[in-house]
Amino acid sequence: MIIWSIDGFAAGYFDRDEIKESAVWQRLLKRGRLFRPVETTIPSVTYPAHTAMVTGRDAAAHQIHNNHPVDPFNESKGGWTWYLEDVAGDTLWDIARKRGKSVANLQWPVTMTNASRIRYHIPQFDRARGSEEQKLMRVLSTPGLHREIEKHTGVSLTEYSSDSERIRVARYIWKHKRPDLMLLYNPGLDSIEHAQGPYSEAAFSHLETLGIEMEKFLNEAAKVAPRDKVRILIVSDHGFMTFKGKCYPNSILKSMGYIDPKAKKWSYYFETAGGVARLIKNGEPAPFADAAFTEKLNAACPEIEVVTADHNDFQKLRKRYSAKSSLFLVSRGDTVMTAGINKTEYSATPGHTHGFLPDRSDMHTVALMFGPERAKAARINHVKDVFFSTCSWLRLGCAGTKARAKNRAHR
Repeated sequence: MIIWSIDGFAAGYFDRDEIKESAVWQRLLKRGRLFRPVETTIPSVTYPAHTAMVTGRDAAAHQIHNNHPVDPFNESKGGWTWYLEDVAGDTLWDIARKRGKSVANLQWPVTMTNASRIRYHIPQFDRARGSEEQKLMRVLSTPGLHREIEKHTGVSLTEYSSDSERIRVARYIWKHKRPDLMLLYNPGLDSIEHAQGPYSEAAFSHLETLGIEMEKFLNEAAKVAPRDKVRILIVSDHGFMTFKGKCYPNSILKSMGYIDPKAKKWSYYFETAGGVARLIKNGEPAPFADAAFTEKLNAACPEIEVVTADHNDFQKLRKRYSAKSSLFLVSRGDTVMTAGINKTEYSATPGHTHGFLPDRSDMHTVALMFGPERAKAARINHVKDVFFSTCSWLRLGCAGTKARAKNRAHR
């Protein structure tokens, strides 16, 4: 089983002429089974969604709420939520290991952990460029694996490796290590979309390259194991959109005295994730002034809605996003939220991102299945289904798999 993630692969790509007229993508669609739209997590960002794929849980349950830790004063120096110890619940690799199956991880998000936990392990982590990063990855990976890959493929795998280089490594691992489960992460499309926008010429060009690599991989994978035994699931984490302005809710908190950058003290802080945010308190401060904050927010950022206990979306956000938060923010338009505290409250700066509520069509993503189940009852309707489908296909005996399959059958 191979789970291959293409970050930022929005469902809308399959409505565009570039994909409809691409010979390689049309061959892939005939060969596999396309699922779209696939719903993502709250928030619709990379780390929560990828963690949902390997735990079958929402962010409120698996506890990875964002790509970045709660860090108002950047004490982590640009750190991300890399560490697996922060994930609540069993992961696919833990369950597979207990069942005697081997797993290969090629830089799947939130996999910084002891190398013994995953048989063939190269985590996603980033602290430098060049030789320093290469040396770091040799230390963090399964002993000897990074140098072996470099010797046989010419790729010294780091966060800055291209998607093509990552796929070259995956082909080597699949052929020579024969893992029962392999997880491969490709971030290239997402990077292009942030810089140049979704559905840009560069994005379609990159997808064309990935399609060619995918077809080559499918042909090679069939040589390693019988075709009816190999399953390859192409997945993604979120869609993409173009925003027209930025809102800085923490600048409002700063003006209200809740955040003091000079003293490096804070009592309340918004962890923002694009189109949603959750209020976090530090210690036991005085009650939050909801009405005063709402008035200031409405004046600065009219597209951002405050969601408290009396709002229809409150329980959904608590159940799927953050179980303990007492106040959320939701963008209802084309305004994105950012966590900065040293900027104005609103900036008419456009750009491209994600992180909005998953029921928005521009946040919908896709999955593409190759293997014996492609014409059967398997369903990928939500990113969490990646976990349950993998559990079923590899017969891992994961809790909740049978009940979820039964519910899907009834629907």
